[in-house]
Amino acid sequence: MRTSRIASLVAVGGIVLPLLASTASAVTASPRAAPPVGTRLAILKGSDTVAGDNFASSVAISGSTAVVSARVHPDNTNFIGRAYVFTRTGSGWKQVAELKGPDVIAGDYFGNSVAISGTTIVVGAVAASRACVFTKTAFGWTQVAELKGSDTVAADSFGNSVAISGTTAVVGAPIHAKVAGRAYVFTETAAGWTQTAELKGTDTVAGDEFGFSVAISGTTAIVGASGSAKGLGRAYVFTKTGAGWKQTTELKGSHMGLFGNSVAISGTTAVVGAPGYVIDDAGRAYVFTRTASGWKQVAELKGSDTVAGDWFGYSVAISGTTAVVSANPLESSPNTIGRAYLFTKTATGWKQIAELKGPHMGLFGNSVAISGTTVMVGAPNANNAAGRTYVFDA
Repeated sequence: MRTSRIASLVAVGGIVLPLLASTASAVTASPRAAPPVGTRLAILKGSDTVAGDNFASSVAISGSTAVVSARVHPDNTNFIGRAYVFTRTGSGWKQVAELKGPDVIAGDYFGNSVAISGTTIVVGAVAASRACVFTKTAFGWTQVAELKGSDTVAADSFGNSVAISGTTAVVGAPIHAKVAGRAYVFTETAAGWTQTAELKGTDTVAGDEFGFSVAISGTTAIVGASGSAKGLGRAYVFTKTGAGWKQTTELKGSHMGLFGNSVAISGTTAVVGAPGYVIDDAGRAYVFTRTASGWKQVAELKGSDTVAGDWFGYSVAISGTTAVVSANPLESSPNTIGRAYLFTKTATGWKQIAELKGPHMGLFGNSVAISGTTVMVGAPNANNAAGRTYVFDA
């Protein structure tokens, strides 16, 4: 089943979102010699995932720790969801924890979105309109908080997107306020996790889906509103100041389509996906850099072999000067399996350096993540929708 950008929104109404789950640990240890760019290093699955679980619904990585969700586990009729934590060791990637919320019930889609920063993980349970925070302790991974927006209701899709950087988390609720959408900022203090801001774009209106995607790096957050401007889309940049979080820029690209379906940021560089690109519908991703005079578009990316219907830009991630962009195609595309493309910043601009694919792909590129030189690509429909996550060298 095809996972669309609308799916996660409509899931609240009972429609199945196409994401897969998978089981246990890594398969292949890293080679001793430095592998070529794009070399596949491991294939991950959850220890108890089965067909239909949608393992790899969402993936995230920070250093040597990754989190992969299976939002339909333990079966594809109850849609409860799980998240699995993996750690890279000398012998490869090993599953070290299976996360679930203590009060998660059927239909919650726990794991619709995941994020990690250091020893803290955030997992969105979109249909329950909440997000759970887990911290690594001497006894393993423990839930320490359950986040809710101060004015959200059950149908707001709070948790459709999550992001975290250090002690600050951002959670999107794209259905809030007649689908205008909101994003909520939470900060960890000595007293626990507390909401510190409610974000919205200066020009957002009903139907904009503000909060469909979120990203944060330090004191800068980006929120995608893919339904804005009648589906052309927008992305909004917010910065934390002494007076709180303030919108500093509204981003858009040329000839957009669902711009803001995906967003990512690392330092002063941001990537925004527009998979429904209105010129040829192959999709695009835009790279922006913060300068002294503000945020400027510095590149428009596309895959070397993408065609109409490929939805290039469906998922994006960035770490330093390396970005990964997926093409998670529509069923009408001739390339229905999916791909992910690696780009790096050079002296002459951003260049594609590798095209990634897996052996048994299914919605390959539904989710992507990168940390340093490690890339993770989720394929939730692989292996009869049990799902797999592929680890590559960047």
